[in-house]
Amino acid sequence: MKLTVAGIKIKITQAIEDHLQKKIEKVLKDLPDLADVHVALRVENYRHFAEVTVKTKGFTVHGESETSDLYTSMDEAVEKVGKQIKKHRDRSKTLKIKQNVAEKDKIID
Repeated sequence: MKLTVAGIKIKITQAIEDHLQKKIEKVLKDLPDLADVHVALRVENYRHFAEVTVKTKGFTVHGESETSDLYTSMDEAVEKVGKQIKKHRDRSKTLKIKQNVAEKDKIID
């Protein structure tokens, strides 16, 4: 998994990168190694923005969050992306099951 972190009006420290790496590995553990994860962090006055984009073969998901704490924003954005990936995976499984049932029905008929 390739992680890219960009900061707008904020210096990206090693602690921020380490926190993101741990959180992403925990939440997105089912992603293939070919996934690209891009994180954009931005600070405006007292607001902290985090945007997470995950690109893999076949689909792209995006999550963003805005809070008064940078680490909370990062965590919420990663969680949103994790939910989207789980939803996509569940839909794919359901679709495969439906296709298999339809094929079995054709064979029986």
